[in-house]
Amino acid sequence: MKLLKNMFYNTSYQLLTLLLPLVTVPYVSRVLSPQGIGINAYTSSIVMYFTLFGALGISLYGNREIAFVQSNKYKRSKIFWELVVLKLASVSIATLLFFGFVLLTNEWQIFYLIQGINLLATATDISWYFIGVEDFKIIVIRNTIVKLITVVLTFLVVKTPDDLALYMFLIAFASLLGNLTVWHHLKHEIIKIPFNRLDVLVHLRPTLMLFLPQITMQIYLSLNKSMLGAMDSVVSAGYFDQSDKIIRILFTIVSAIGGVFLPRLSSLFSAGKEKQAKALLLKLVDLSNAISMLMIAGVVGVSSTFAVFFFGKGYEAVGPLMAVESLMIICISYGNALGTQYLLASRRTKAYTMSAVIGLVANVVLNILLIPILGAMGAIISTVITEFIVSLYQAISLRDVFTFKELTRGMLRYLIAATLSGAVLYYINTQMSVSLVNYVIQSLVAVTIYVGIVFITKAPVIQLFRDFRKEHRT
Repeated sequence: MKLLKNMFYNTSYQLLTLLLPLVTVPYVSRVLSPQGIGINAYTSSIVMYFTLFGALGISLYGNREIAFVQSNKYKRSKIFWELVVLKLASVSIATLLFFGFVLLTNEWQIFYLIQGINLLATATDISWYFIGVEDFKIIVIRNTIVKLITVVLTFLVVKTPDDLALYMFLIAFASLLGNLTVWHHLKHEIIKIPFNRLDVLVHLRPTLMLFLPQITMQIYLSLNKSMLGAMDSVVSAGYFDQSDKIIRILFTIVSAIGGVFLPRLSSLFSAGKEKQAKALLLKLVDLSNAISMLMIAGVVGVSSTFAVFFFGKGYEAVGPLMAVESLMIICISYGNALGTQYLLASRRTKAYTMSAVIGLVANVVLNILLIPILGAMGAIISTVITEFIVSLYQAISLRDVFTFKELTRGMLRYLIAATLSGAVLYYINTQMSVSLVNYVIQSLVAVTIYVGIVFITKAPVIQLFRDFRKEHRT
């Protein structure tokens, strides 16, 4: 029952995080202008490097270690205080480095300082403890209330481009306040431990081991905005950020589907049922491919008009960026299935870490080559190629388990369906006026065509749904 409740709380929160940007992003992008959006995206990407250093790998490590001793109040209290001290030390060092950076920079110092509140938020974040004791309710309720209040305040106080600093403060302070509000829940959870009984350094090495793949992934995700701001302009960084927001929202749907498979995969591996795990993973690949190709068709079909409709005038450049970046969805869906689901579930952590490192190196090299020539589009192309390289490496690392034919079965059929439905969608999109109602109509037409072709060609996903219906009836 506890597991079901946690799944409910976590799923509800994921839906909330998916929907809220659809409410705030159109408003904020119009009010702050591409310049303001770009400054926010660029400065936050820079500050993120310092927050990542301050956090180490404590969040992942902490919830795991607390989970091991959750029934022993003394042990979990001891681990809690040791990790709190360790994080305070790492955040303090990160803060000193951050202030050194701010002193050396000549522009946007006030914006950097406001974004620096995130360092305090990192220092006070103890959500890992409550995850470790499987008390998701506190974290989810906290996050939900804070996010809803932030949305309301955004509409109330952010009115002009001059409110950029206020908007940054609102977002950063909300994160800090949210973290502080859960500390009082600790009074019945842990006990005080004398400082001389704490062994802080024993946790340093294992946190660093988890820190490497984590920071690699996070840096890789922020790098495009940082390099665009430095090598091209903050406006380009803003365009990239807006395009990336939409594509990441769509990918969340694919990853949410994959998340349902992970517990079952882990269970099968622990029971030594590798053949069943392989079969289940291939079902996930089929489902992810079918959904991903439909999403790509949808984005390409409406991108030319949707960018201005959603973000406002001045964001025309975002349309082509979205169309190209949508190709990343299929790459990430493979990465999610092969990396996040299979490699981690089968404890092939080294291969997973290497894929992240290779992705980071590829992204840096491609950005250096493409951004000076193509600007934001160069960063987009770099991102797509990088995600392809990451998923390809993960597939190669699993060549002892999956063949290329197995991983790509049905892809040609999904491609045909996506091409035809996307072409029809693009045509009717150019012929109809821009409105929410018309977007809904266009989407229904495209989905109908796509599903029809998938059904006619007997793509693997059709058999997947038939098998599911049989299992459900049984």
